[in-house]
Amino acid sequence: MQVKIWINFTFFLNFTTKIKTHFQLMMFGFAVFMLLLVISIQVYLCKKLMFYIETTRLRKFSKAIPFIFLLFNLPTLLLFINRVVKIQIVTNSPLFIYPFAIWQGTTIFVFIVIMIAKLIGSLANPVSKKLLHNETKLNESRRKFLRTALVGVSAYAFTGSTIGTIARNDFRIEKVRIKIQNLPEELKGLTIGLISDVHSGIFMTEEDMQPYCEAINSLEPDLILMPGDFITSDPDEIYPFINVFKNLKSKYGIFATLGNHEFFPRQPQRIAKIIEENGIRVLRNENEKIEINGEEIFIIGIDDLRYGADLDKAMKNVKNEKVKILLSHKPYDFPRFAQNQIQLTVSGHTHGGQIVFAKIDDTYITPSALVSKFVAGHYKLGNSHLYVTRGIGVVGLPLRLNCPAEITHITLI
Repeated sequence: MQVKIWINFTFFLNFTTKIKTHFQLMMFGFAVFMLLLVISIQVYLCKKLMFYIETTRLRKFSKAIPFIFLLFNLPTLLLFINRVVKIQIVTNSPLFIYPFAIWQGTTIFVFIVIMIAKLIGSLANPVSKKLLHNETKLNESRRKFLRTALVGVSAYAFTGSTIGTIARNDFRIEKVRIKIQNLPEELKGLTIGLISDVHSGIFMTEEDMQPYCEAINSLEPDLILMPGDFITSDPDEIYPFINVFKNLKSKYGIFATLGNHEFFPRQPQRIAKIIEENGIRVLRNENEKIEINGEEIFIIGIDDLRYGADLDKAMKNVKNEKVKILLSHKPYDFPRFAQNQIQLTVSGHTHGGQIVFAKIDDTYITPSALVSKFVAGHYKLGNSHLYVTRGIGVVGLPLRLNCPAEITHITLI
């Protein structure tokens, strides 16, 4: 008994040494919560599918459903182990990524639709009973409709997840012309290459990054701006990123700020130092004055809005009458940036929604719209402009739906 207790205690000590800080413990707890949430969704859908199949001619196959769910959820479990315990048992092979992304994308979408249908049904049911007195016939008709609808939703979700996974690294070069009021003649025609949210990691390898670097260089921009999220969760992911993007070239410099993912592992200074040592200027609540054709322009950068952003400090010694370009990873404070007469702010973070169900005029139907009204593209308040790039990387699921990765080529006019 004592031996067993000692072994268990030793295991506990070895495990806790890997979780050295309160923050790491919090992230571990979040990872466990997300895993349990995914498992709960999968168990619910598994039971639903088994119940449905048992009402059809295929009822003898219903017992195989749990094994199918277990097989397709194995990549999720392996990914969790890889992230938390740091055991490298997963790869960026399509044999891993595709089943993981397609299955999870499909099942999560179907689950959301079922929950929405249940909510609508619970609200509409009392009205239906009053309008239609034959409740038995109503229930039978509703079940037939829901079965047919669920098959259609599942097919749509599977198709969308498949396309979104396969095309997640397809990117679009967006060419944008932004008219800055009273722009000096010396700065007219200035070009900016914008790239954000690389998220170096298992879903964005050096090989994946290379085409983006080459695409930016082919545009020959005067400036290159990179507003954060270079890594996903591990600070060592900065090395693949820098191996590629240290080769960026521009006439007047490359400027970056840190995103929230650089703060997650609590090593922002180390990450910033590695980036700066490779020719990319990291602005942490500070500014850089550059001269273009004899005209001064200020490039301003702030830390992530949740992790110490200080706009007042960043604008110290900035000449208000000069053109000011701000890098802010998150676009949420654009109204404040406009109040400070910053002519152009560039941001990322939203991934353009990453999974966009529809776009109506300038409104994006995506979960990201619940967090920010600045989701993607060009926005204007008074004489101030904001451009939010869709970025190139992914988080959560390695898929993009109706939201291609983006490299932006901005021309000031």
